[in-house]
Amino acid sequence: MNHLETGIYTTFWNDILQRTDETNKTLRHAKLVLKTAVASLTSLKEYVTSKQDSFHTYEKEGEQLSQSGLVYKAIKSRLKSCNVRLNPLDYGHTEKVQISPSEKYRTQTFLPIIDQFISSLSQHLEAYKQISSKFSFFRYLQRFFSDELCISAEQLIRSYPNDLDITFKEELCQFVTFANIFIDEEPTDVSTDLFLYRLVLDKDVQETFPNIEITLRLYLALMVTNCSGERSFSKLKIIENRLRTSLTQKRLVNLTMMSLESDILCELYSNEVISEFTMKKIKLKCQESNPDFTCNSI
Repeated sequence: MNHLETGIYTTFWNDILQRTDETNKTLRHAKLVLKTAVASLTSLKEYVTSKQDSFHTYEKEGEQLSQSGLVYKAIKSRLKSCNVRLNPLDYGHTEKVQISPSEKYRTQTFLPIIDQFISSLSQHLEAYKQISSKFSFFRYLQRFFSDELCISAEQLIRSYPNDLDITFKEELCQFVTFANIFIDEEPTDVSTDLFLYRLVLDKDVQETFPNIEITLRLYLALMVTNCSGERSFSKLKIIENRLRTSLTQKRLVNLTMMSLESDILCELYSNEVISEFTMKKIKLKCQESNPDFTCNSI
């Protein structure tokens, strides 16, 4: 804590992590509304962006915290000179601009950190926006008109053509009336989406509303954690060591997934998987050596 840079980092990250933690509490809420999640991440992104102009404020707070004065740690670097072959001697040169240590730290360290953080937030925000645009209408079934429901249904059909059929639009319009009859039974400790899914199962109307049941199951099966990236990188450090630096991206992703889902992998009957893999390799080798080879030859 004796360095000015440490004091700046401490005061800056104290503010950023405090607001990030409070936002994450909202995102982990059991009755989270997707639009609320989008609004929360948008506000957090704008808050972090506004900190780009607050460097001098954090510099003063860091100075008080570290009690080191406005003295930055000296960084030795090789002085770069112009290449004579690329820049002739008779070519006009501008004078070299001397950047202060404070400005150098702001442009080379402080602003890149904020830009990286904003980029990460933008990825999370885009993911929530995509999910919200597809499934958020379930929270407001009573407020939507038939035309709006049809538009939402068509968007979902385009997103999941192999799971939903064209009858989903009319099915959704009927389901609104069905759900309104039991709206008083909705508990306060579960989300509306979970209540609707339980309603379909408890009333045994899966055959009447098959697409509704599939859609709600798709949405409720989505991952809700915000720690998957950190978990993946922790596993990646174990898998990609100095002896595996030549792994292709596809194989590396597959190995990472196998490590992350090791509990499921252990339940598989490995002998059958190994036998199937071996047969595929044998068929591939045979086809390479004999183009007329058929699968029935084995």
